[in-house]
Amino acid sequence: EVPAQLAAQERQEGGELVQDARAGVGHVERQQEQQPLHQEESAPQAPAADMAAMNLGEAAAAAPATQSAPIELEAPAPAAPAPEAQVHGTGHDGEPAIPDVTLNGKTYKPLADGKYDAIVLSTGLSECVLAGLLSVRGLRVLQIDRNSYYGGGCASLNLKELFQQNGKPFQDDSTQARLGRARDYCVDTVPKLLMANGKLVKMLIQTGVTRYIDFNGIAGSYVFNSGKIYRLPVTASEALTSSLVSLFQKNALRKFAEFMRTYKCPKRVANTLNKQEFVAAITQYYKTHNPEKIVEVEDLASKFDSRREVLVSALEKKYGLPLFEETADITFGDGPLGLNIVNQPVKKAVAPELGGPIASVVVVADFNKLQDGSKGPAEASNRVAKGDIVRAINGESVLGLPDQAVKEKIMQASRPLVITFMKPAFDPSSQKYDLLSMTMRDLYAKFGLDETTQNFIGHAMALQTDDSYLDAPAEPTVLACQLYGRSMGRYGQDSPYLYPNYGLSTLPEGFSRLSAIYGGTVMLRTEVDEIIRGADGRVCGVRVGDMAASAKFVIGDHSYFPPDFSVKTGRVVRSVCLLRHPIKNTQGDSCQIIMPAKHLAGKANDVYISSLGSSLQVCPKGVQLAIASTKVETNDPASELRQAIGLLGEVEERFDSVTDTHGPSNDGTATGCFVTNSLDATSHFETAALDIMRIYRSIMNKELNLDEKLVANPEEQ
Repeated sequence: EVPAQLAAQERQEGGELVQDARAGVGHVERQQEQQPLHQEESAPQAPAADMAAMNLGEAAAAAPATQSAPIELEAPAPAAPAPEAQVHGTGHDGEPAIPDVTLNGKTYKPLADGKYDAIVLSTGLSECVLAGLLSVRGLRVLQIDRNSYYGGGCASLNLKELFQQNGKPFQDDSTQARLGRARDYCVDTVPKLLMANGKLVKMLIQTGVTRYIDFNGIAGSYVFNSGKIYRLPVTASEALTSSLVSLFQKNALRKFAEFMRTYKCPKRVANTLNKQEFVAAITQYYKTHNPEKIVEVEDLASKFDSRREVLVSALEKKYGLPLFEETADITFGDGPLGLNIVNQPVKKAVAPELGGPIASVVVVADFNKLQDGSKGPAEASNRVAKGDIVRAINGESVLGLPDQAVKEKIMQASRPLVITFMKPAFDPSSQKYDLLSMTMRDLYAKFGLDETTQNFIGHAMALQTDDSYLDAPAEPTVLACQLYGRSMGRYGQDSPYLYPNYGLSTLPEGFSRLSAIYGGTVMLRTEVDEIIRGADGRVCGVRVGDMAASAKFVIGDHSYFPPDFSVKTGRVVRSVCLLRHPIKNTQGDSCQIIMPAKHLAGKANDVYISSLGSSLQVCPKGVQLAIASTKVETNDPASELRQAIGLLGEVEERFDSVTDTHGPSNDGTATGCFVTNSLDATSHFETAALDIMRIYRSIMNKELNLDEKLVANPEEQ
């Protein structure tokens, strides 16, 4: 799917309005588009003409991108001229003054516009993503950060800031002569990579934030095994020839890989809907399959509201067609389609004369080769599979028609021709194993995988941080392996990982900009003095000096809330190392190395190394950023990275830090205060994405559907 873009909203866009509360509401600064916001110097943007960018919405089969060619999720569209920024709090220039804000019987001057649906504290990644999502959904959002830059705990620092943050002296001339210009560095305080088919990338695409950020693929993924670094296989054939796997394990791995590839689980779309939307979906389904029973839908939906997937599965099994359609529109030009379609009876409990109108559907039985032996257009699209249902032709439904009638419609239609294919209903009983009741340890045993093979599957592919997953249900690990496989090479990269040029702080900047486009306000350099709650314990607003803003919800990292709102969840040690060379036995100028705890002395948690080069615009040429991290287990955190640092070779400069991680002490639903989880020691953003979805669900009363397009393409507006 082509990534979503912003269009009509561009006329409202004036860049983020950054209000300095210390100077009064009337003081406004405009942040320049695309400018990384450092405290002092900012990295220069590369000219767009120099970026042979690739669109992440294109097919994964596109030609591999070279390491020096950034992957652009969406080519930036020219911004409309920005209107003059105004703050309507002083009553000047003829604008009406914003009314005072009264909270708990006390009256305050209005903070910004005074009244909001949600206030977000911090411009960290999770907070900015939520600000963007809620703004797109129509909520009025105010975002506040005590810092003068975006990113919160996951900011990207230049070299001078890196030295200063770690208490090291920075000599402008001598330090830059040795390590390069300070402004050429964008060093992440929390190193993370994006899974190319992961939840955060889907959030970027569905909101259109992709248009603001260029991405590169990470050149390789490696695993540490018995004292050596091994490159993880990119393809199935590489897996069977890799020295990671013993000769006797190759056949067992092949069978396990095929099982993981073909395993399906229900999408569980029902939980992404609120109750009204769920009732509407069931009603529409009954209109097709059992219209006389529509009067019973409300009661049925209420009875199964907490067990929606049970109801969905029962209805699909009864009537044979999916309740939540997963469709693909394929456009065909002149010539044969390469399709063999046949009738297939539909299971149904209702006879046609009693209101069950669909007795059969037309499905894809097989693919026909063209005269030259090549694949036909249907098979070559890689979007149609055997068993798929022909749903519509040029937008006209053909459900219930016999195959001959469908064939005639296809032959009579003018070209280009659009055929809509629908995936059949999912039948859980078709799975060989119940992975929600079977442990991962038991699943490994079923396929005869030894400890070494289990180790690289669980830690290097499923990205589990320790071995506790072995005794947990197997489905999450299998789905994590599928995510790894579907991310591998999705945009031409030789790993499953993507990384944004100019550092991770570009991600929160992009989502904060999205929030501003949809009416949100961003205030930097603003210290929140109080989170105000009513007599019932629910939040009603925040106070900054003698100003306040009201809101039903307040979201933020733990540092903005009273201590009893969060709990300490652990500590993470990180070491940023500046190198003059790539890491030995790796290829390209970027990589990810996972060091499973099983192969490390005295460790129970894995160690991660991210190595980033100049092609990612985070350091000057000739310098390599290597960042090692792990969860702290001892009183000597730096020593826990000893084996990781040993892999790096000679280190020019090293910066060690230990950070406490926190999580919410409760789910926030009773108070309206939602504390985000600190970014953990894992190498990816999947756990952060789950936390974002948790808070979104609590506020919007439904799951975030990652397949939904939230921002329309300009052509559709």
